[in-house]
Amino acid sequence: MAQASTEKKISEAKSTVKEEAGNVADTAKNTAFAGLGVVGELYDRVQNRVEAVREEAPKKWGAFVNRGEQLKDTANDKVNDVNVSFKYDMKEQRAQFQDVVKALRAFVSPSKA
Repeated sequence: MAQASTEKKISEAKSTVKEEAGNVADTAKNTAFAGLGVVGELYDRVQNRVEAVREEAPKKWGAFVNRGEQLKDTANDKVNDVNVSFKYDMKEQRAQFQDVVKALRAFVSPSKA
């Protein structure tokens, strides 16, 4: 009877080892699939983002072009304002300079003024 009990224990142990080995194999397989699933999910997200960017890029390009044109127009307006102001200041400066020259001529030779 002792031998039957030992054989039963050995048989149960073998069965437990086979079951545990199967569990380990399933766990290893599921771990590999989970890792592959993470990579697949990341790939899908990247692909979706790339597609969204491809759809949005032409719209953004047009917006950038329009904004650039606006900035160019604003810059041209500012440059024109400065040029007009500079020309006006130069005219005023020339007139003042001519007045000073006339005053100096009158002071130096009153008869030629």
